[in-house]
Amino acid sequence: MKNKWMIPFSFGAGILVTLLVPIILLALGAINMGADVTPGLIEKTLAPWALDRSVERRAPKEKNPYAGEPAAIATGLDHYRENCVICHGAPDVAGAELSKGINPPAPSLGEGGSDTPDGELFWVIKHGIRMTAMPAFGPTHSDEEIWKLVAFIHHLPALTAPERESLRKRSPDGAQSTATTAKR
Repeated sequence: MKNKWMIPFSFGAGILVTLLVPIILLALGAINMGADVTPGLIEKTLAPWALDRSVERRAPKEKNPYAGEPAAIATGLDHYRENCVICHGAPDVAGAELSKGINPPAPSLGEGGSDTPDGELFWVIKHGIRMTAMPAFGPTHSDEEIWKLVAFIHHLPALTAPERESLRKRSPDGAQSTATTAKR
């Protein structure tokens, strides 16, 4: 008779320990959350996987209505220079010094950004990513401005020399250039 309760009890105890141990470790501050600490195997494996699933599920499936439009790319360049190049850099344009301390590092968009579907880039730019340095630009930029920024990100691998030079001239004091960052 004692054995018939042993299996459910053991199973329940196993689940309880599995849930409690991480909570206790977090509550005790046992995990170093410093940005200068290399993430562990679980964080390196599970976090990117979970992020990809989350973005994939929530991102709009539509194509960029401004894809390939020169005027949209020019507007996107202004926004990228003022808000993005500081962390992400661009082909032959290094990110600012502060970008070296971001953990996880900001992805280089000049190479891989063009492979990401339009809707996923749009969603990440609009909503940001928690517990990274990626802010949500939805509160300060219209959907139209974000779509134009997506058009520019897809254009990054084909930057012209004048565009590259424009990105190198990012404002060190955060002052705005011709890009308007208030929602209309």
